[in-house]
Amino acid sequence: MEIVVGLDGGGSHTRAIAVDITGRVVAYVERGGANPNHNPDAKENVQGAIAAVIAEAGCSPQDVVSLAAGFAGLDRAEDEIWAEHYINQNGLTCPRKAVNDAVIAHIGALRNQTGIIVICGTGSVVFGINEAGEHVRNYEYHHYAATAARHLAYNTMFRIIAGDVVKEDQLLIDQILLYWQAAHITDLTKLAKRGFITDSKERNHRFGGMAPLITEAALQGMPLACSVCDNAAREISIGIRVIGTSFTAETIPVALIGSVAQSAYITSGINKELRSETIRCYQVKKPEMSPTMGAVLMAMGMANISIDEPMMNRLKKYP
Repeated sequence: MEIVVGLDGGGSHTRAIAVDITGRVVAYVERGGANPNHNPDAKENVQGAIAAVIAEAGCSPQDVVSLAAGFAGLDRAEDEIWAEHYINQNGLTCPRKAVNDAVIAHIGALRNQTGIIVICGTGSVVFGINEAGEHVRNYEYHHYAATAARHLAYNTMFRIIAGDVVKEDQLLIDQILLYWQAAHITDLTKLAKRGFITDSKERNHRFGGMAPLITEAALQGMPLACSVCDNAAREISIGIRVIGTSFTAETIPVALIGSVAQSAYITSGINKELRSETIRCYQVKKPEMSPTMGAVLMAMGMANISIDEPMMNRLKKYP
């Protein structure tokens, strides 16, 4: 059996799918994060995922006809060195390609059509492919939406410590105190003064895990959470509009990806912000396919496998 392998290497998880050349998913595995800036075991996670998905498919490395991988943290030319090293698995002789994870996310979400995607979960990026085929990221405009999960948590934490709260925020404050195993806000202040957690990667991971408390509290109407999430939605919408200036179309599809961007309150906030746009119409939609499946589509293209509608429908059925 000949297979292609698609891999999505994010900050929190590495996901790999093996698909045979008829479009049938034959294996799926998950490992830890693949971004070397956040995960000390990134290389082992990636190579372990590749080996495991091939084995789970009942195949050997020689059966893989192509492999495409998207990596968080692959932002500069020098990053290509470690990314290529990660996918240089022993026994693999097939064509292999590593790109930024936004590229495979775009392919999966919009099926190679022009448009904009927002990835906001462990990390944050706004990425578009316009009518000229240009790949445009908000970073290139020196814009960064500090709206990843950890940013929501940091903003909330500092506002609590600073006393920028009202009585309606008490339930959220209690949840955060429990999360940090603190008895009082003064204990949070002491934690902050010590830097919370010495290791920056562990600290960011810990703060990232706090984000669902905030997005859920916003849904319940707690003022502090609403304020933090409203600001995040505004920053994301600004990034979308910045990327939108590189398009000629008046209507631009936008797909939201990641735990923060897809949280109900922030999704609603982004829609609200974009409806105030007067120059262009942004159509916010759910991604058609996952970033991992976007990597599969890229791998199939590399192997010159023709993708007809029946095959595409088979692939789209996989969550």
